[in-house]
Amino acid sequence: MDRNTLLIAVEREGRALLAAAERDATARVEHCPDWDTTALVSHMTTVWGYMATQIEAASPDGPTHPHLDDQTTASDCLNRLVALLASVDPSTPCWNWGPAEDRNAAWMVRRMAHENTIHRWDAENAVGEPAPIDAELAHDGVNEILDVAWRHQRRGPVVDFPSTTLHLHRTDGDGEWLLSAVEDQLVVGREHAKGDAAARGTASDLVLLAWGRRLPTLKIFGDEAVVDAWVALTP
Repeated sequence: MDRNTLLIAVEREGRALLAAAERDATARVEHCPDWDTTALVSHMTTVWGYMATQIEAASPDGPTHPHLDDQTTASDCLNRLVALLASVDPSTPCWNWGPAEDRNAAWMVRRMAHENTIHRWDAENAVGEPAPIDAELAHDGVNEILDVAWRHQRRGPVVDFPSTTLHLHRTDGDGEWLLSAVEDQLVVGREHAKGDAAARGTASDLVLLAWGRRLPTLKIFGDEAVVDAWVALTP
């Protein structure tokens, strides 16, 4: 997905998240059971400030601790992050928890587009009926979780993969993924193939499943324990 589309998503989804939370500050967040929408906004404020600090530091060698003013609002933090992402060269060094070759601002743009999107959905789900995730953004979101969170997490590389195979099939456009693992490495085949289990749904349904937010509209074929084992990789 192109950078400009991702940049638009960072701002659009972030603002929609804040707007949803304003509707009910105490609504419980279903898939983050310890949080209400106020806690979700607090979390995102921290994330936005942290990520902005990494961009400004321009160091791939380790994280830089942010210094947030107590008077800084969530909207202020989002504005700062959006401005930085829009102005920084994508190749600028920027720390993240992935491999060294991915420690750049381009990684940050993509990560924040999808972070804001998933938690926008959480906030809207908490206060009413959530809008589905844009189909092409969701398609890239499936690829992004397979590129990032199911390979590298803060604690280190992911190695404990299921021994089974899972097929993901998108129903509202092109998109198929066959997931397996060889020697503690994730293998992603992007073709029609039979897995030990399959999940079939829209791109929005599939990315929400990958992030542990399964909807009734998603169809599962085969052993549901296979699906659960793969989704358990999500941090």
